Parts: sequence; C-alpha cells; structure tokens
Amino acid sequence: MKVSAKPIEIHMKYSPLPKQREFHACPAKYPAFGGGFGNGKTSAGCAEGFSLAMEYPGSTGLIARKTRPELKATTQQTFFDGGGGLPETDWTGCPQEVIRSFNKSEQRLTFINGSIIHFWPLDDPDKLTNINLGWFLIDQAEEVSEDMFLMLCGRLRQRNAPRKGMVLFNPNGHDWIWKRWVWLGLPGHRLIHAKTSDNPTLPDDYIAQFDGYPESWKKRFFDGSFDVFTDQIWPEFDPDVHTINPVPLQPWWEVTEGIDHGRRNPTAVLWACFFSERGYDYCFVVDEHYKEGKLVNFHAKAILANRSMLQVNPNYTVIDASAAAMDPNTGRSVMDEYNDYGIFTIPSDRHVIARVNRTAEWLRLDPDVPHPITGETRPEGFPRLYFFKNCTNLAEHVPQYKWKPKPVTSEENAVEKPLEKDDHDVDALGYILMTRPPIGVKKTHHATEDERTEKYWERYNKRRQSNKGHRQLGAEA
Repeated sequence: MKVSAKPIEIHMKYSPLPKQREFHACPAKYPAFGGGFGNGKTSAGCAEGFSLAMEYPGSTGLIARKTRPELKATTQQTFFDGGGGLPETDWTGCPQEVIRSFNKSEQRLTFINGSIIHFWPLDDPDKLTNINLGWFLIDQAEEVSEDMFLMLCGRLRQRNAPRKGMVLFNPNGHDWIWKRWVWLGLPGHRLIHAKTSDNPTLPDDYIAQFDGYPESWKKRFFDGSFDVFTDQIWPEFDPDVHTINPVPLQPWWEVTEGIDHGRRNPTAVLWACFFSERGYDYCFVVDEHYKEGKLVNFHAKAILANRSMLQVNPNYTVIDASAAAMDPNTGRSVMDEYNDYGIFTIPSDRHVIARVNRTAEWLRLDPDVPHPITGETRPEGFPRLYFFKNCTNLAEHVPQYKWKPKPVTSEENAVEKPLEKDDHDVDALGYILMTRPPIGVKKTHHATEDERTEKYWERYNKRRQSNKGHRQLGAEA
C-alpha cells in the first residue's frame, strides 16, 4: 500500500467540550458516549474516527448507523462538513488535503496515509462477514441490535490499529446498551454520559422552546435518563423503591408459584409471598428460576430444589394456559409432564391486558400505604409489590417491558399489545397476581393447594373422558 512520504501539517480549530474531551481520552476498548439531545456526541465521534485514521496509517475503520439514508443525512454529513456548532470550537469536518479519494458507490473514503473509512448501514449484516476492522463507530446505537454490535466486535482483528469499538446513543430505557455499560459494567466498557446542559454552545432559545413539554420527555431527552423511554408499559417501576434486600420468609405468608414454560425460549418460574401488615396487603417476589433450552424434567427438579431451599410449600402453582394444550399424538400436555414430578399446576388467566393492569395496580405508589418492613410513611406513599434483589432477571425485564409499536397506517384506537420480548418472567408475575383479588377488593379465603388444585384436576379428569382435556377447561379456569 502506497503511503504519502511527505508529512502534512493540519491546523484544526476543534476544541472539545469537557465531556467530548473525556470521550477522546477514554482508554477503554468500548467507550459509549450518550445522553441528552445536542450534547455533541456525533461531532466527537466523527472527530475521534478521523483521529484514529490519522494515528494508525493503513488502518480500516467503519462509521455506521442503522439505515443508509439516516447515515448519509446525519453522521456522514457531520464527518465531512462538521457539526454545525460554533466554528471557533466545534468539529468543522474532515480536512480535504488528507483525502486521496472517496468512492461514492462503495461509500469508501481513502486517506493519503493509506487508511480507509467505510460508511455502511447496519441493515445488511451479510456485508460485514468478511471485513477486517481496526475500529468502528456506531451512531444512534439504540436503533440497532446487540447482535450487530457483537458481530462488529468480532471484526476487530486488524493488527496495525487500536481495535476499538465506539458507540454513540440516546438512552432508550433498559436496553442492551444500559445492560452492558450500566447494569453489568462489563470489562472494557466505559460510559461517558452528557446532558444537554453540558453543551454551553447551544443557542439560547434551544432549551426554552421545550418549556411546555412533559417532564418525562425532558428527563429522557435532556437529562439522558435510562429510566424513561417510549412505549414503556410500567413507568411506575422504580428500582430504588421496588427492589429490596431479602428478608426472612415468615411461616404465615401465602406462597404462590408462577411458571411460564418454554422449550427453546426461557422457562421462568417465580415464587411470590403474600401477607398483610398494618392493614394492607403486600407481595414479595422472593426468588426466580430462569433458563432456556431445557426440558420439563430439568425445570421440575429446579423447582423442587428451590422449594426445599426456601422451605416453602406453595398454596398453588399457576402455569401459562398454553401448557394445557394436549399433544395430538400422545394425548399429554406440559401440565401432565409437571404433574409427573409432583408439581400440580392450574392454568393461568388468558387476558394479557388484564395482567398488565393488575401488575400496574400492585406497582403504583399509594399515599396511604406505609413501607411493609419499616412502617415508614411519606407523601407519595409506597407500593404493595417488591422484588428481592436476587431476582435479577425480573428486575431487568419489568422496566423494559414495552408496547408493541403500532403500524403507521393503524387507526388511533388500534388494539394495544405488549412487545413479546424478554417477557417470560413478566408473564409469570402476571399469572400470579391474577389469582389474587384486585387491590381494594375485600379478599376472601385463599384455597390451599389441596383445595384449589385438586378441584381443578377433578374437573379435568371428568372432562378427559370426553376428550376435552385441559384446553377447554383452561379457558374456564
């Protein structure tokens, strides 16, 4: 590869803001720069990509976004023409004197030192299978999947290069970015978080124009909060409030198991304890089992082992109604399989939206409700539902549970449906809560396992003689 022998001196006016400077100085292999609108992340990303191309002659980099139109209209334009901020300080674009060529059809930029930058969208993963990269930059990474990020990480194998993967984003709830950089804090990952207010060069009237916007909107797009996002089903959930350290289980607590069974998908099992304190009903989810790709015998043994460890005997076990379906060849169901291991189940409620609403009732803060452990009171009150901190999957999935986006052509009052993603333990929670009376309704006697479960199986055995089985019976349960 021919590299220019003559050194070229370039004077650039770019003067990074403090958060941009932190991003440029970050030694981590996978730095992520994100937060509020207008915080300068795209300018910083383009400037860093240019610097790496200059610092490592002959290296290959990739600047990407989800789709080609978005890439060309935003990130690529910023790379060549600048960020549009103050010309005295902002990134003003790639200097023309260091460019050897730009192939528009292949979107490949070649520098005079032999370095190359590709500008590619991430909607065609097949295009990335054979490329060797020295570094990559994903703009608006919240729009792409974690699998795409991991695929690009697998491309970082060029020797004369930093082998660095950079991510620019606006927070979108507890997604894969939050999970890797905030929740897990994985090795080699570092988060640079900047609010809109961290950029003092924005026009004076920029923030003022949003004065009438909802506080939740400002919290997400100005403060860059991970806890607020579009289509969130349960904004009531607050990990600082709803997750608590485990406490000893009391023998008078009523225990209910909930199972959402999956074969290829995860099987989620929850153990929930219901009790009354100071005249109010509470629920503690005290443990979880979450595993994919296993058979019934594996989950059944895990359930029995966990019962022994917790020293509980559930009043009853509720399972997703689909587990009642009989195999046309064997005449058996998943419920029958669990039955063989001594785990007698009853089918769940089938109404998804009812489960969503019931869970919201238990999660919401009630000004009249004191804290179940300390008895503390406060103006906003406390919820009735809590998760022990060892229920890590549930605490991750509940705040991320969101509505399925409506098609652009749909009517305003189109049916709302939750997005079926990471919802197995969420469903198990709903199955459990739907077996209880709604909050505010006087509770009645809750049947023991012998009463409630035996009643169901007696009805089932009678109907099985007429080949109706679980499916018809489950709809009535």
